[in-house]
Amino acid sequence: MVDSRQLRYFAAVAHRLNFTRAAEDLLIAQPALSQTIRQLERELGVMLFERNTRGVTLTPPGEVLLRGAQRTLRELEVTVDEVRSFAGQVTGRVRLGAWQSMEVRLPDLLAAFRHEYPAVDVAVNELVSDAMLDGVRAGTLDAAMVVKREHVPMAGLASQPFITEPYDLAVAESHALAQRTAVRLGELAEEPFVMHRPGSAVRDQILHACADAGFRPRIALETGEMSAARAFVAAGLGITVLPRSSLASAGPVVRILSLRPTIHRTSILVWPQKGPRSAAAGSFLQFARANENLLH
Repeated sequence: MVDSRQLRYFAAVAHRLNFTRAAEDLLIAQPALSQTIRQLERELGVMLFERNTRGVTLTPPGEVLLRGAQRTLRELEVTVDEVRSFAGQVTGRVRLGAWQSMEVRLPDLLAAFRHEYPAVDVAVNELVSDAMLDGVRAGTLDAAMVVKREHVPMAGLASQPFITEPYDLAVAESHALAQRTAVRLGELAEEPFVMHRPGSAVRDQILHACADAGFRPRIALETGEMSAARAFVAAGLGITVLPRSSLASAGPVVRILSLRPTIHRTSILVWPQKGPRSAAAGSFLQFARANENLLH
């Protein structure tokens, strides 16, 4: 009979696709982990992983088991949290996805939440928007703070707007535009852009705005970090368009210009419309929705 310990060990290996790293996450010895997975495969009569010198990959039966394991482990976690709540204190863990530029505001919200719910831990995962929406739908994230995009379907998700702010242009101090205070987007058609990686809502918004201005930007560099984008710009490797809040934080010296027409970004909190929700996740959603002023 497959038990929750086996499913937890299996899910850890499936997440890392590496037995050594999974064993470190689980705080157990690798031989013990490998033995548990082999025993699970014998009980099920299928191979769950393809093993090679570079690591492991999930087999088709392994992919099926992973979906079920994630659902089962989540339901168990929700049930345990609900039972513990009868003791008079909300406990557990909230799995939150967040976009990078929110780091200048998110700590205030989390600090206030921790004061109200000291026994609840929050695990923050910084991911691109597409990955966060997938995580909320799959149940691997309880909620996420993402950029609103009109063309992205939100089926199965509930949402609440939080922050609306403009994008600005960042150029190096030596750039020809550095002495100006504003620039029309169409003037940047020949410039090399430092852009977010595919799957990022920031990237999608900038590409759509450039298309409306009549050009497709030349992407010279891609990065997943806003701080790295700023550093590349400061080094003269290109220009970048980023949310105003991220450019207002400390970092390498760049010149910041307003864009014409103004491009706005609206950030939203999203969560599943249906499905099991732990007491910890429910408390966080209620608190965040009632205290959105902490993010302004």
